[in-house]
Amino acid sequence: METQVKVVFDNLTRGMKYLLDAMEDMDLQVAEENIPHVDAVENVPHLKDSEPFPMTYYEPLKALWQDPNVQKAWERGNEAALPEKCVLLRQLCSDCPSLSFCSSDDPPII
Repeated sequence: METQVKVVFDNLTRGMKYLLDAMEDMDLQVAEENIPHVDAVENVPHLKDSEPFPMTYYEPLKALWQDPNVQKAWERGNEAALPEKCVLLRQLCSDCPSLSFCSSDDPPII
């Protein structure tokens, strides 16, 4: 189970990084209130297999996903050939608003 948490966290944060990088090429910027969240996602730590999902990243990822220009970039994703990791990001951030993660001994609850 620990590895699943690590993979989910990695996919979410890397997916958002890819989307943010694509926004630069599209001349899009996140809203001013979301700039600190960009910094958090850009400097995300690597999880060890035994670490739980760091819930401090849930709200920043959710806020970034809800940013209007992030949504525009998502809609234009074919221009940037966004990877499949971004699909997981969309599913977790918009389809599952009550997403929560348990300890590293338990699977993610989606």
